[in-house]
Amino acid sequence: MRKIMYEDCNNNATFLKELFVQMQALSNSELNWRISNLDFTPIDKGDFIDGIPSDEMKEIYYFQKKVIEKQTIIITHNALMKLLENIRIVYEGSFDVSIKGEQLKINIFDGDIIEIDGEMENELNL
Repeated sequence: MRKIMYEDCNNNATFLKELFVQMQALSNSELNWRISNLDFTPIDKGDFIDGIPSDEMKEIYYFQKKVIEKQTIIITHNALMKLLENIRIVYEGSFDVSIKGEQLKINIFDGDIIEIDGEMENELNL
C-alpha cells in the first residue's frame, strides 16, 4: 500500500484526474469504477442564471444525490472524468477498479491522505 500526503486538499480533484488517467492507460478497455463513501465539493460556478443551474451543475447535483441515496455506485471511466471536471475537492471516498483482472483501490481521507492499494500500484507514476 502506498500513502500520499497531498498538500493542497482544496484542489485535489486535479491530482485524482491525473491518477485516474494513468490507471485507464493500464487497461485495454474502459474502466468501470465502484465508488462509495464519496464526499466532495463542486467547483463554484457562481450564481445561477434566473435560479436555474447549468446542465453541467445539474449533472453534479444528480450525481451527488445518487451517491447519497445508493451509498455505492458504479460509473464508467469517461463519465467519472467528465464529472471530475466540475469537482474541486474530494474530501473522502473509496474508488475500486479492476484492471486486467487485478483489483486496485484508492481511498481518500480528509482530502489530503490518499491510499493506493493493489497489485498494479507500482505501475503508477506518483
